[in-house]
Amino acid sequence: MKTVTALAPIGATLSATAGQGSSTPQKWNLLRAVEEAREPLGLKSTTLNVLRAMISFVGSDQIAADQDDHHICFASNAAIAKRTHVSVQTVERHISTLVELGLIRRVMSANGKRWARRDRQGRVVAATGLSLMPLSERHALFIQEAQKHADRVLEFTVLRDKVSAALARLRDLVADDTTISDLMVTVRNALRRKPDAIVLGELLAEISVEISQITQADTEDLRANDHENEGHKEDSLNPIVKKEKHSQVQVSPDQMERSFPRLCSELRFARDQAHCDRLMDDIAEYLRLGQTWYAMKSTHGPALRFMVLGYIFQRAENIKSHQAYLISLTSKIDRGDMQPTALLTQNSK
Repeated sequence: MKTVTALAPIGATLSATAGQGSSTPQKWNLLRAVEEAREPLGLKSTTLNVLRAMISFVGSDQIAADQDDHHICFASNAAIAKRTHVSVQTVERHISTLVELGLIRRVMSANGKRWARRDRQGRVVAATGLSLMPLSERHALFIQEAQKHADRVLEFTVLRDKVSAALARLRDLVADDTTISDLMVTVRNALRRKPDAIVLGELLAEISVEISQITQADTEDLRANDHENEGHKEDSLNPIVKKEKHSQVQVSPDQMERSFPRLCSELRFARDQAHCDRLMDDIAEYLRLGQTWYAMKSTHGPALRFMVLGYIFQRAENIKSHQAYLISLTSKIDRGDMQPTALLTQNSK
């Protein structure tokens, strides 16, 4: 069974067991919860494989204390090793790990052997070995640990995306990469080594300072140039005029359908403009465009927002960081390096 780390399957596990007429989840759902929590528990794949083999030796579908063979694995280490395709010594080592982590308990005889006693009908009436009851007893805890871990992973991923997007924004602002080469190397090395959240937060703050300094200097340069340039040149540098031009971009329905069929399909049943805006916000959330999207809503017109979102959504699978791509795209349009109509041309090819 493949390990899954998303939250949705955990909820599916709970709902699947709720309607079975028993408060005890099926044994494979118990294993599923442990697999979900494998990282916070520090479990390796081989340890999980050994546990999976032990569960397969339990005859009942559920781990329950009412009968020994419903929770005690009395198979030998050799039998478990054969089913797991590892050595007996490996099985012994990973069983010790499972015991130390409290996932199984030893229920051994005086001589330390595992055995089962059966009645005339072949039913197990007494057994010693490895009890799997902790899987049932701690099931809710495993689910909780998996959810906490998924939340931490999501928070880390968002922070990592913010750092990548900020670095892309910084590279887009500077004329010469060599001026920030040391910072770029530091960020790249940090992302490659899977840093903790504190390191990422510090890097994001450092990049934000650099961006703030550059944008402040650019604003001062624009103000100085306003007094030196004439008429249309002054307008071309004026961010207010740019904002007005962006808000005046018009796109026909035919152009929308032809260039952005994926986005148009999602918005086809919008009841009104407000509903359409909410659907676009949902798609932006799906693409993890973050605050960059909401900031764009206050600086760019609805047609341009539609074009940019449709452009990214149309090729989403080929873009590594959607937020960084959005930052780069809007920067090119704002600087005049790309005309908004180019989005229509490139997407219709």
